[in-house]
Amino acid sequence: MITRRASVTALVAVAVAGLASGCLSSNGGSGTSGDATASGPGKATVEVMYGFGSPQEALFQKDLNTFAQANGFTVKYTHAGSWDTEIRSRVAGGNPPDVGLFPQPGLMCDLAKQKKVLTYSDADVATLSSDLVNGYVNAGTCADKKVYGLPASANVKSLIWYDQANFKATGDQMPTTLDGLLALNEQLKSQGKVPWCIAAESGQATGWPITDWIEDLVLRLAGPENYDKWVTGALKFNSPEIKPAFEYFQKIAFTDANVRGGTKSIVATNYQTGGNAIFEHPPGCYLFKQATFVAAKGGFPDSVLANLDATVGVSFFPPKTVGDNVVLGGGDLAAAFNNDSNTIKLRNFIASKDHGINAASVGNLSPHKSFDVSLYPNETIRKIARDVLYKATVLRFDGSDLMPAKVGAGSFWTEPVKWISGQQDLDTTLNNIDASFPKASS
Repeated sequence: MITRRASVTALVAVAVAGLASGCLSSNGGSGTSGDATASGPGKATVEVMYGFGSPQEALFQKDLNTFAQANGFTVKYTHAGSWDTEIRSRVAGGNPPDVGLFPQPGLMCDLAKQKKVLTYSDADVATLSSDLVNGYVNAGTCADKKVYGLPASANVKSLIWYDQANFKATGDQMPTTLDGLLALNEQLKSQGKVPWCIAAESGQATGWPITDWIEDLVLRLAGPENYDKWVTGALKFNSPEIKPAFEYFQKIAFTDANVRGGTKSIVATNYQTGGNAIFEHPPGCYLFKQATFVAAKGGFPDSVLANLDATVGVSFFPPKTVGDNVVLGGGDLAAAFNNDSNTIKLRNFIASKDHGINAASVGNLSPHKSFDVSLYPNETIRKIARDVLYKATVLRFDGSDLMPAKVGAGSFWTEPVKWISGQQDLDTTLNNIDASFPKASS
């Protein structure tokens, strides 16, 4: 997650350049988007390309090496420092990897539309998806209704973090509805406390954390069907269905007393460490919304991570109505670029419930509901998996990752930054994003 968001910015500059018309490598089959029925004796070495880093990378390689050795081949690992740019370049040059792990379904579907990525066979979809959390198969299904990617990992974005002792001292309870969250905000302020840390700084990718806020709110306030329409451009950002999500965020973020450092500090506060003030004495804030990765090294302070379960509290970002379990998530989708038999074996293993990379990884969970939660490294992560991800009645993939890159990694980042910085009003922000959405091809 961290690596992907940091590296995706280069995509904005190249997204409109398209892909060269070169063919896929003749080593790996036709490269058409028909069912990926394995063929041939199988490559001696299968290349897998991904954008995540340590410690996930080391766990990933260990797990795949065990599988490959048992199946008589080896794996070549290619870490892409800028996933989006590098995978486009490799495909355009006719030299794609055998297997790619896509953090952005939108990019995968771009390549699938050009017949550069293979579908899963119906049998593979039925087998691999039978145990998946509701919603993840849809994330890998493109406009032609075929499945090109299935998840290798999952992360949960619908979370609010707090310091157990500091929050307990306020005498408040974590809310069960969005209205309750606004009430908690006012209650903390009435005690002379700053409710929120909000952080959106990410170098050239500054602004992306705001998309997670908005996506969670759209999913709750507009509902999953309208969320799906919004992601495809069928509903505009400035529509009466979508605008209320921005207005809710505005109620919290645009009242300076609500946010540590004031509204304009949001875009200058780092997204990984921006919530660490919840652990200060006295606390600089009490609530921080961020995905699971923040509970790994590089996020919360090392002293907190050393005693995570006893120090950190985590709560489900509340729904509109009590009892709804609508979850926003992300992850990496495994896709194949050829139908070599060992390529398909490796792709299918990565997408299977037997793939064990997530067992010791804090930031990434298994998307399979039957995964043994006792294998997760601490109770905090077990709680997120057990009580949030695996109990999701509705799950939707990160909307900006599904949108065309010009929006999802472009205007949806940059226009809200201008809004938060006071350079333009909300309607201008939403209209500018809508104007940037690519027109549907005839």
